[in-house]
Amino acid sequence: MIEIDAAHTPYEVSDLDAGCLLAVISEGRHSALVLGRQQLRLAHQWCVVNPVVPGGSAASWCDDAAFASLDLDDFLGGEGTPAVAAFAAEEFAAASGISRYAALSLLADALDLHHRLPLLWAQVELLEVPGWKARRVAELTRKLSREAAAWFDQTLADGERYGWPTIERTLAMAVAKFHPELVRDKNGPLTKADWDVRLEHRYGPDGAASGTSTLDVVGDSLDLARFHDLVCDEAEKLKRAGDTDTLGQRKAKALGSIAEAQGTLDYESSDGLNHCDHRDHAAGDAGGAASEPVSQGRRHGRGLRVFVHTTLADLFGTDALTLADTDRLGPVLIEQLTDWLKRHGSIASITPVIDLNRTGSVDRHDPPAWMAEQVRLRDQHCVFPNCTRSSADADLDHIDPYDTGPNELRGPPGQTNPENLAPLCRRHHLAKTFAGWRYVRNRDGTYTWRNKHGHTWLVTALGTLQLD
Repeated sequence: MIEIDAAHTPYEVSDLDAGCLLAVISEGRHSALVLGRQQLRLAHQWCVVNPVVPGGSAASWCDDAAFASLDLDDFLGGEGTPAVAAFAAEEFAAASGISRYAALSLLADALDLHHRLPLLWAQVELLEVPGWKARRVAELTRKLSREAAAWFDQTLADGERYGWPTIERTLAMAVAKFHPELVRDKNGPLTKADWDVRLEHRYGPDGAASGTSTLDVVGDSLDLARFHDLVCDEAEKLKRAGDTDTLGQRKAKALGSIAEAQGTLDYESSDGLNHCDHRDHAAGDAGGAASEPVSQGRRHGRGLRVFVHTTLADLFGTDALTLADTDRLGPVLIEQLTDWLKRHGSIASITPVIDLNRTGSVDRHDPPAWMAEQVRLRDQHCVFPNCTRSSADADLDHIDPYDTGPNELRGPPGQTNPENLAPLCRRHHLAKTFAGWRYVRNRDGTYTWRNKHGHTWLVTALGTLQLD
């Protein structure tokens, strides 16, 4: 293994003795401190050169934030930090080769360190505190008031110790002193503020879905008690039907039985509009009344539709360790897939493969269902640089913007076709529409993106490459 030292001299790692190895490790630690400082310096300067102009919008943690009129937090950092221009994080993320969320986190940490924790930042500048530790402290103190953050920063500096026990103790003191309402017994009773439902899929060391997931629910005591009674009743029915699994296993399977029997609850209002679906407002109006219109984001329908990419030979073969790729759950063992089909056969169906090369167009803005499915199967994630958000719930963007024609009636025919559509998550759809990003779909199915500064990226099915 060949490495390069600080003097730009190559060396073979396996040739180093103990003394030389320790010297190189020490040199590497210093390089890491310098790199962490540089990363935060650049992130802060990016915030400086991207202020919010009068009448402009601010960057926000919310994916759907595009306009200042929305009721959202306009500050990435904590109280006292300046706002940053909307879509600044998208350009920073693309140039850094990281996700938008990682970019937002880095920008917020840099702002907090400069404006709320200046004494801690001084230690980073002196290479006394590593950047990763300072960033963690910035994250932990973000919800503190500006006064509390200043007290924390000063107290930490006075002690001249930056180990985690000292940081955690000082943070607890700051919370108790300035935010006593946040001091809560971890073993105390849960409240409505804790209500939530969380689903977590488990994956094995090979990256395959294990077929076992965790559903955590915190809610109204009476509602959960009634639901638990329903689960127990269903588990007892399974036992009477001959199921020999344990009670816990039958209760887990009862959830599937209840979901199958219940179908889709109708939460739509009396006016026929689904007020829970906010995805259509940024995609434009449909330009016609042709059949099979589809919304930009899909949250309706009975059960969970999962696209599986496999062959009938693998599906009904003897090798249960073969992996099949799915659009929502990642790689899944054929053994698990066939088990799902056996247990949920009444609601499972196998449909023919969608022809990804099908051509055709419609003279309206929204694509028909077959075209939407084709595009989402062709591109299984948002095609913005470095974005991995699933295309299952993405907007379908017109690569060449849809022309509504004179007086916004009907533009030129054939604009909505598979070659002019690509999936973009809501945030990157907005960035393309409002922040000067442009892209083209290449003949080989890749995408070339260009930002307003002229930098370009190539997005492929395997990842993103920066071209300049």
